[in-house]
Amino acid sequence: MARLPIYADDHDRVRFLGLLAHATTDQGWEFLSYCLMENHYHLLVRTPEPTLRTGMQRLNGSYAQGFNARHGLVGHVFGGRYTSVAVTDDSHLRELIRYISLNPVRAGVCREPGDWFWSSYSALVGMTTAPDFLACEEVRRLFDPAEEWGASALRNFIANQL
Repeated sequence: MARLPIYADDHDRVRFLGLLAHATTDQGWEFLSYCLMENHYHLLVRTPEPTLRTGMQRLNGSYAQGFNARHGLVGHVFGGRYTSVAVTDDSHLRELIRYISLNPVRAGVCREPGDWFWSSYSALVGMTTAPDFLACEEVRRLFDPAEEWGASALRNFIANQL
């Protein structure tokens, strides 16, 4: 599989985030974490209803159609079907948030997770304003029941793996 870039520029990334916001409303999803990389993305989403397959088809299909139209291309944008993993408990959820936050660091595109603009990390730890679709308070409470301390606890949890 060729693992070609799925975003040509920041315009494409902004459009993808807009589609995520739309999916939140349309599918009733809760986004807990995301990271857009060059040739893939990670989403951590809670689906109260069994709409993951339909929602992902719409998300990827809408993005691919717009990407191809904008760049004069045809064919597949994504190398294959999305992969989903069922989250079994809060410990698993915290580890996935850490994995997603550290993905750009481990890929060598930045030194600190807060340096990667196309990730939810900065918003989750309170460094930047969160997009409306991101459930920051819920994520912070996973790390400390007093949500005002959760951002610091999340930052420390992730920093322990740097």
